[in-house]
Amino acid sequence: MIERIRWNWHHFANGRAGLRFRERYRLHQSRRRRGGFEIVRISYIVGGALLIAVSALLGWLPVLGWGTAILGLSMIAGEFYSVARMMDRLEVRVRELLGPLGKAFVRMPTWAQLSVSMLISFSTITLVYGLYSLSFN
Repeated sequence: MIERIRWNWHHFANGRAGLRFRERYRLHQSRRRRGGFEIVRISYIVGGALLIAVSALLGWLPVLGWGTAILGLSMIAGEFYSVARMMDRLEVRVRELLGPLGKAFVRMPTWAQLSVSMLISFSTITLVYGLYSLSFN
């Protein structure tokens, strides 16, 4: 099982940007057995929807919010072609917008990456608390 997960991740990571989610969709569909009740497909859809729901609660955190939403959408993209197409388009746009920022972040030392992440989390918590205080004061 671990080898299969490793192979799937390697195949996904080495796919072409803008096509990797559609390639993953086609790979998932080619492995499926036709007909009958497919518990694996339903588990991908339900698991992806649950991750998206969790990200709605943790959306203010940098990785836990958006990271879980992207993971949930990726799970669903393996089952629905329209979601796979949307994720491919989204990937290309995000790479254009955040590519230079991401490269600069990766080049930072580990302590600086941690500091930036903590600063973003603390700033977001402060902003949310400030808006809450203003709203319900």
